[in-house]
Amino acid sequence: MNDFEEPIYKYAVVDIGANSVRMNLYDIDTQTGAFSVFASARSMLGLAAYAKDGMLTADGEGKLFSVLREFLARANSVPCDGFFAFATASLRGLSNSGEVLRRIKEKLGIEIEIISGKTETFYDFTAIRNRFPQTLSGTLIDMGGGSTEIAVFDGDVIRAEESLPIGCVRLAKMFTGATKRDPFPKEGEIAQIRRYVRQTISAYPKFQNAGGTAFFIGGTARAAARLHSGDAGAACDGYTLSVSELKKTADAAICDVREGGKRIRGMVPDRVTTIIPGLFAYLEIAAYMGLTSFTLSTAGVREGYLLQFIRKMLPQRFQEI
Repeated sequence: MNDFEEPIYKYAVVDIGANSVRMNLYDIDTQTGAFSVFASARSMLGLAAYAKDGMLTADGEGKLFSVLREFLARANSVPCDGFFAFATASLRGLSNSGEVLRRIKEKLGIEIEIISGKTETFYDFTAIRNRFPQTLSGTLIDMGGGSTEIAVFDGDVIRAEESLPIGCVRLAKMFTGATKRDPFPKEGEIAQIRRYVRQTISAYPKFQNAGGTAFFIGGTARAAARLHSGDAGAACDGYTLSVSELKKTADAAICDVREGGKRIRGMVPDRVTTIIPGLFAYLEIAAYMGLTSFTLSTAGVREGYLLQFIRKMLPQRFQEI
């Protein structure tokens, strides 16, 4: 096992979300703390769909086990020097999550940490500050499948933060009758989604009229950037669009749905049931917060966790990446 005395430390970080399970494999320079992704893997597991009566079903547990076994095998084949997995809203709050994680640990030797919304926000914030160090103040919005983390910050200080029960999978599950054959929400369902998001965000006056540009993070953010640009390769750090342009993108998505949804199916095939709920959730959040534009960050919770890990392992070698 590499103990950070070798030049390069290889580390796997797995993020178990409500919509997808993602793994990044990183090279860490043990002299400088710099890191880079050398491989990645993703499974659109949709774990939120396997929650019933506040519990993860046996089918959901089995599918999660299969994904993690595959990811662990891939990391071991490198081999990686370390492997870490965490879960967010996908398992947060489920009554049997402890038992599920205990069985996975017994079978695979993987200890999964369920992180709180506050910890998730902190990791997001750490990633944004590292990726965009020139930004002195702003807002971050990380919309996942089950929750949305929002933070308003000034420099290295988070001024206001909250984890909200707004997620693209959650919204689709709560308000739409989406199926594989008919995956798109109806206009009345979109109205219900918008009303719910508006009511939810308005309970937090600390976010009202924050203004400016927000960094948006996550798969829904990348999908929104692809739809706006018309380019599947546009989901890169720093891609910026105004709120009015995002509204045009959402309106165009509705028009596309009326014609069968060919563009959505072609541009974001893995998010056909969740992209429209996500787009209109963004618009309601933007309206309440008085935002003018969004800037995409492909760095988020995984990178934030990794930065904290590096700073803990290399405390004497650098003060800040």
